[in-house]
Amino acid sequence: MKLGKYLKRKWENKMLAKIEMEIEGNGLDVNMSSLFHGYLMNSIDSAYADYLHYNETHPYTSCIYKDMESGKIFWRITTFNKNAYEMLIKYFLENDVKNIYLEKKGIEIVVKSISMTKTSFDELFFSNEKKSKIYFLTPTTHKSNGVLQIFPNISTLLLGVINKINQHSDTIKLEDENVINELLEKVYIDEYYLRTRYFFLENIRVRGFIGNLKIKIKGKDEMLYQLLNFLLKVSEYTGLGVKTALGMGGIKIG
Repeated sequence: MKLGKYLKRKWENKMLAKIEMEIEGNGLDVNMSSLFHGYLMNSIDSAYADYLHYNETHPYTSCIYKDMESGKIFWRITTFNKNAYEMLIKYFLENDVKNIYLEKKGIEIVVKSISMTKTSFDELFFSNEKKSKIYFLTPTTHKSNGVLQIFPNISTLLLGVINKINQHSDTIKLEDENVINELLEKVYIDEYYLRTRYFFLENIRVRGFIGNLKIKIKGKDEMLYQLLNFLLKVSEYTGLGVKTALGMGGIKIG
């Protein structure tokens, strides 16, 4: 199948990046995502931080989550264009960050380890690895008719990924509306295990959902399956739903 059937592209470097920092400290809580976001914005170039502040969607995500198997807490930052990679990911790599001070709480956090993954849109599109399950690591929600939802509409979430790609990617655009509309009409949730969970944003509680779900497509159109597979893999870098820069919508694909 030709990639050009779905999107316009040009040659790209591996600018989809993900860093996972294992962190620990007295008083550390997974509900402190907004404080870590504040630390991040105060640490990077101020002009770029202002640019991010005045945009509705962002070319990066940031979230704090607890790994259920190990019990360890991680701060994950992802980027999906060149500027975000240069400004955000490189800050941690070049400055060898060992400690993070959360000024509002007066807490010093120790960075025990940092791991990084880099890939490209091309690699994700042409990968034969099949994905169909979404694990919501942090509370997730999206708007429908102006109301935040506590159960996912998978078409709405995937459309959000497409919009983020088209707005922020340096290298590709998903422009075939007929194919996109067909995918969004045929995709559905096949299985789910979800529960309601609050996300704490300063003094505000936002209700969302966590857990996992499995998705499928009606019919056997291999081209649609490949496009869906691509969007699922990209969603680990774009996040799903709203407030992904502040800690919501952090996911893992399986």
